[in-house]
This record gives sequence, C-alpha cells and structure tokens, in this order.
Amino acid sequence: MQTVTLKIKLLHPNKGKLEKMTRMLEIYRQACFWFLEQAEALNTTSRAHLNRETYRQACELFDLNRGTLQCAMLKALSVRRSYLSRKQRGKKASLPKFEKTVPVMVRQDCYSLHQLPSGTWVIKFPVSSGRSQIAVPLAASTYHAKRLQDLAGGSCRQGSVEIWRDKSGEWYAAISLVYKTCLNEPCGVIGVDFGIVKLAVLSNNVFFDGRQVRWRKERWAERRKALQQAGRLSRVKKESGREQRWMRYINHCISKRIVEIAKTEGKAIALENLLGIRERTKGSKKFNRMMSGWNFRELASFIGYKAALAGVPVIYIDPKETSKTCPRCGNVSRYNRKTQGWFKCIRCGYQSDADRVGALNIAAKALDALGARL
Repeated sequence: MQTVTLKIKLLHPNKGKLEKMTRMLEIYRQACFWFLEQAEALNTTSRAHLNRETYRQACELFDLNRGTLQCAMLKALSVRRSYLSRKQRGKKASLPKFEKTVPVMVRQDCYSLHQLPSGTWVIKFPVSSGRSQIAVPLAASTYHAKRLQDLAGGSCRQGSVEIWRDKSGEWYAAISLVYKTCLNEPCGVIGVDFGIVKLAVLSNNVFFDGRQVRWRKERWAERRKALQQAGRLSRVKKESGREQRWMRYINHCISKRIVEIAKTEGKAIALENLLGIRERTKGSKKFNRMMSGWNFRELASFIGYKAALAGVPVIYIDPKETSKTCPRCGNVSRYNRKTQGWFKCIRCGYQSDADRVGALNIAAKALDALGARL
C-alpha cells in the first residue's frame, strides 16, 4: 500500500459555514488537550484503556462527530507516546498545552468527495455531533483532479483527511489516498548519488546539474541578508516560503524523471540511507548554508512514493565508503578522491566523475543485497 496526500485549498466558505468550521477547530483543540490530561491522570498510552475510562464523558463535553472525537483521542495519545519516548532517550521534552490550533482529523468513513457537473470537486464533512454535514468546494489543480478521478474510478481508496486554517486565514484540506501497489521484478539496479554540485547522478550516466539551483539559492541568501539588515523580518519569512516551495518543485521534477528512467529500463532504484548525511558532509560555512536549504530526505521520499506507484522497487543501502571505493578493482582509499569532483584510483588508475563513482558503488551494493551479479 502507498499513501498519497493531497494538500488542497478550500474555496472561501460562506459566513455560516465559516463559523461552524472555526468552532469545530476550537472544540477539537480543547478535546485534544482534555484527552491528554486524562491520559496523564490515568498514566496510560493505551487507546482501549483511555477510551473505556473517558469516551462517554467526552461525548457529553464536546460537540464533535464521534469519529472526529476518536481522532482527537488518538492525537493526544500520540503526543504522550512521543513525550515519553524522548524522556526515555534522555532528551528534553515537555507535554504540549495545545494552545495553538490543531488540524482537525476526520476519519475516512466520516467524509465524502463529490464532483459537480461543472467539474468542481466538493468535500462534505461533519462539523458537530449528529449527522449534519457541510459541503465546501475545493480549489483542485490538474494534478489534484487526476488523483481524485483515480478515487472516483476505484483505483485507490480514501484515507483520513485533516482540515486546518493557516496564519493568513486560508483553509486547507490534506486528503489521504491509499493505492494498492504491485512491484515489478527488476532486471538490474540504478544507483542514485545525491549532492550539491550535482543534485543527483545515476549510475547509467544521467546527471542532474545543480549549478542553476545553487546560483538561485545564493541570490536568495543575499536577499534575505539584505532584508534582515533592513529589519524587514516579515518579508524574510515570505521569501523563505517561496524558496521552500521552489525547492519542493525541483525535487518533484527530479524524482519524477528518475522513476521514469527506472521504469523504462525495468530496473530497481538504489538510494543511500540518508541518516546522518549532514554530519558526513560538513564543509565551509557557505557549503553548510547550502546544505541547510537542500532537503535530501524530501527528494528521497518523493522518489520512494512515486516509485511505489509506478511499480519500481527501491533499495536503501549503507553509503559507507561509496565515495572512496574504486568500482573496477575495489580499492578503498581516501586518496582516490583528492578533489571534490573527480575520482582516480591510486591502484589501477581508473578515473571518472566522483559522483558517478558513488552511484556505481551504490548500485553494486544494492545488487549484492539482492544476491545478484551483473
């Protein structure tokens, strides 16, 4: 199973619906905090225990749909489990007070999606206890409409939805769609090496250049610095949001292309385990600033879910020594890579682009994991 989440803006509801939605948001926040207090008092993280002891009283206190109330309970338990886990690991932790608004989670069997004759999609969900529901149109893009058509055609099933209002007052819905996936049997592996100079390099000699991205990010960094010196902090936040959205778009484009290549060639995709990548790639102050704005995990996650939908297997391997190992003779030495961008084996003299060598070694490790040989 693969879950795809659609973040869709809700078109402006009328005054009556807006009041009901705002009230639902506040009651849900209060319910989350109340369930957390009860879980603390009972010293439990068990859903069955908390439900048995508090659910009847919660139904009397909070005017919410019963399914939504259950979601508030699950939210409180999730928060408490996370708090206890951090404490056990010796990290600083404190229970949230739910002072800010919390996205309202609506269970998959409590809402519905419909398409009007005009082509507009509408979401219908409960805002209080009982059977009363409100319908709000969605500002669905072409991509959103395609995914929603999958739902209407039975290619996927709907999961839960989260509804919230951002700081600017706009309302959004995050709709989960669950696809049943079937992975194809691969006839080989394409290794993928992530970087800054080259955003991604594939073992089959496909390069995704990062020079334009770096230039644009450096311009943004200079602009943020000038705005900070001018005291225009609100503008700095706005510029940061634009940069994040642009980088997400770039990640979507790269991941889509990588999955298309792997599917066309009938191969699996091998990715490096990115745990600790920022510690492994520390460099100059300028380089670290570039790293902080480049979300490697986001790119990897995009490749993961797009590959699952396309039936392409993804293998994660330990990247240790992949940048120092000669793909021809297997010699491992830090002297094989005297410069950042070029690899030359000190034993056999093999030379190639350093990132391509990393991708080749990643693919070789993945093949070993599969028990296959070229």
